[in-house]
Amino acid sequence: MADTATTSETTVVTVTEAAAVEVKRLLQEEKEPKQGLRMEIRGGGCSGMSYGMSFDNAQEKDHIVEAHGVKIFIDPKSAIYLKGTMLDFQSGLNGQGFVIKNPQAKGSCGCGNSFSV
Repeated sequence: MADTATTSETTVVTVTEAAAVEVKRLLQEEKEPKQGLRMEIRGGGCSGMSYGMSFDNAQEKDHIVEAHGVKIFIDPKSAIYLKGTMLDFQSGLNGQGFVIKNPQAKGSCGCGNSFSV
């Protein structure tokens, strides 16, 4: 069997139940159905690298994390920088949104959307 998307043996990203509930809700609102959420690392941002998230389908070589009924797709290059990361969703008086807690990030910008390793 060659180059197919597989479930990660070692979980690259953990997903909280709150994040999974929000991903499910947003997936249901999509006009074109997708299989899950893609997390990726992009070059750029104030601190050198930034996080990206979009709804997508599994691609060859993806790490696939399944948690609380949702699938998270991560390409091999992004998996290197996301290993050990937790995806959460928080809401409160200061607003709501997804929170990415990456233990590999050595520094981040004030907005929290970019980081350095």
